[in-house]
Amino acid sequence: MKILLVAGHAADAALFSRPLQKLGHAVTVIENDRAALAYYEDALPDLVISDAAAPGIDGFALTQALQQRASPRWQPVIIIAAEFDEALQTRAIEAGADAFFSKPMAISGLAARLDILSRLLKIQEDAAARLTQLSRYLAAEEEDLRIARHLIEHQMSPDGASQRDDPAVQTWQRSCNRLGGDMVAVSRAPSGVLHVMLADASGSGLAAYVSLLPIITPFHRMTEKGFPLATIVRELNHKVRQALPGDRRVAVQLVAVDTREGIVSVWNGGMPGAFMLDGFGQDFREFSGHHAPLGTLDDAAFQDHLEQHSFTRGEQLVMVSDGLLEAGNVAGVRFGAQGLIDTLVGLPRSQRRGEVIAALEAHLGDLHPDDDMTLVLVDCEKEATAQTAFLPRLAGMRHAGNWRFELQLDANELGHLDVVPLLLDVAGQFHTMRERSGELFLILSELFNNALDHGVLQLDSQLKLLPDGMEAWLQLRGERLAQLEEGEIGLVVEQIVEAGRAWLRIRCRDSGPGFDVRATHEKLEQQTLAANPLPFGRGLALVRSMAQRLDFSANGNEVTVVLALDDRATPPA
Repeated sequence: MKILLVAGHAADAALFSRPLQKLGHAVTVIENDRAALAYYEDALPDLVISDAAAPGIDGFALTQALQQRASPRWQPVIIIAAEFDEALQTRAIEAGADAFFSKPMAISGLAARLDILSRLLKIQEDAAARLTQLSRYLAAEEEDLRIARHLIEHQMSPDGASQRDDPAVQTWQRSCNRLGGDMVAVSRAPSGVLHVMLADASGSGLAAYVSLLPIITPFHRMTEKGFPLATIVRELNHKVRQALPGDRRVAVQLVAVDTREGIVSVWNGGMPGAFMLDGFGQDFREFSGHHAPLGTLDDAAFQDHLEQHSFTRGEQLVMVSDGLLEAGNVAGVRFGAQGLIDTLVGLPRSQRRGEVIAALEAHLGDLHPDDDMTLVLVDCEKEATAQTAFLPRLAGMRHAGNWRFELQLDANELGHLDVVPLLLDVAGQFHTMRERSGELFLILSELFNNALDHGVLQLDSQLKLLPDGMEAWLQLRGERLAQLEEGEIGLVVEQIVEAGRAWLRIRCRDSGPGFDVRATHEKLEQQTLAANPLPFGRGLALVRSMAQRLDFSANGNEVTVVLALDDRATPPA
């Protein structure tokens, strides 16, 4: 060891330094306190041996000063007195000394003490090395967490907007780790349909957090392109299986809220069931369908069936992660689904989030949750009138010229192909169409769905007027589509440029028997968007309000829409 010997007399210095050197220690002798402190700060000896009292030396004060300078490191100190005195020994220990010896001192006793101190110093040295390594690990983990958090937060809000920016969505989260495995993402389709995803990755911490990465970007991008929820969830399952180890799973609940049609669609893979309350906290409706979490099944076995319910005005959808329901109090009692329902029933929408948070905090008390907890509240307000929220027309827009593409679909393709996003993606290759994607999506989806539902599937919208008619209509639609063996739909989209002005012409034809064109024209002439109280029939009126022309073939199974791309000039024939 490196030993600092503080001795006021040369005889004492020689008496102690020689045997210490013979034991293999390096000894430096200092004659007073001030010099000893100066030497100590430069040399940092392993052990300090000091006279209790000598000219220029106060061993007790020196010990206190050394311990202050060494803190938080432990500095071994031995004090030696001229004779044994129990009061001096107590004073030495209180000052911070590790041993007290009196003269004359047996070298064997000192050697034994030094051996103990040496082992303790080695333990301290090893602990300091481990602490340094842990600090490096912690710094590296902090950087990993910072990057992971940035990546996921950026992907959850790719345009810089938080999910809480959507006025229809309220969220609350509490993580059991610094990085939680729960995540909420919100996006809007070009038609205005709201998509909400609540995900809960298996495991916890960074591993769970990073497991969410494969599903965030596809969720946003496919929603923005207008893909339906069933297609999105199938792609998310594929991404999880492709990107994550085979033992990793992601439980998700995906929701689509169509405010124009008044339909909520839910796909639940491994999450607690969602439910819906009316504006007064009554009329409880549960979404009970369950699928396996993402990553569990291959594409052939995967089920993308959605559970759907209609809503009128003022309903609110409630989604939670399992950590919220499983939160236990000091007695081990879980908060549970019933605790959540009891908290929400009878409350107006504006109070529900705050009351659930208060109830959870009261239930947990001072306990820390064992799992991440997430609450999502989604307002379901059916539009009183059909709304159009597309970009304004741009003056002086340059057009690439005339182009045209056509799509012909048979019965097999109608049940599986997502036609509208496909057409929108093709049209989006042209700059003009990217600027008008909102309008184009609404028109294409309305024409195609009208051709499919009423032309090919022969569905009667009057069914929606019956009690639970929307659910019955949706079920019948799914059954007929699954059993479809005959039928065709053709779509043609073309840009026409004449004299510096441009139009878009869209034609949609189905193989159905058609309808009474004269009666439909009369209804459209009499109907305004605000004047139709029925849960159907507003689609064509919406298209007509956006377009410059809306024409039907003689038997009604073909419709042509002309949309001005830069002004309201007379459209071409």
